[in-house]
Amino acid sequence: MIERGESVTLFYFIRHGKTEINAEGRFNGGTVDSPLVPEGIEATKKIAQYLKDVSFDLALSSPQLRAQTTAKIILKEHDRGPKLTIVEDLREMRLGDWDGEKISEITKQYPEDIRDYRTRPDLFDSKKFHSESYAEVIRRSTQVIKEITKQYPEGNILVVSHGILLMALLNTLKGMSLAEIRQGGIVDNSSLTIMASEGSKVTFHTWGETF
Repeated sequence: MIERGESVTLFYFIRHGKTEINAEGRFNGGTVDSPLVPEGIEATKKIAQYLKDVSFDLALSSPQLRAQTTAKIILKEHDRGPKLTIVEDLREMRLGDWDGEKISEITKQYPEDIRDYRTRPDLFDSKKFHSESYAEVIRRSTQVIKEITKQYPEGNILVVSHGILLMALLNTLKGMSLAEIRQGGIVDNSSLTIMASEGSKVTFHTWGETF
């Protein structure tokens, strides 16, 4: 387990467990939700076991059911753990007209837009589909991390959120440009990324690890 030094905030970022919508190959954005499938529950329980000895000072979750369920499974292993705090700005990217739709069908209808969505976030025309832009997701999520780092300069922070948001947020914190943030893909469901924040300096100890 990572040892937290003085004036260092350790963030434990977790992507929610696999859901019914994930399993059905549909867009699982900020305006749709579904329960975790058994596979997602079991994978999350493995993370919970791995993190059971971490003393969390704060636990944050997206307001969406899949993230809250994931967070509660993890916190169940902490008898004296913090109460879960719901943070609206950790909600998944709102995908507008695409939310809940079959990814394969949207790919057939809008091949160029899907290409930009997947490979060039800076070129993705979010307004065309009533979606949030990547820049908007980055703006709201990075603000959460900045505020928490100030409030807990020596804390252990659990953050449970979503694939696109975590990809955009973490790659931005790593120093990538908007055009680059989708390089390397999205972390898996029920995965753990650990980041140490010391002022303006961040260091990643774990990236998208599954158990």
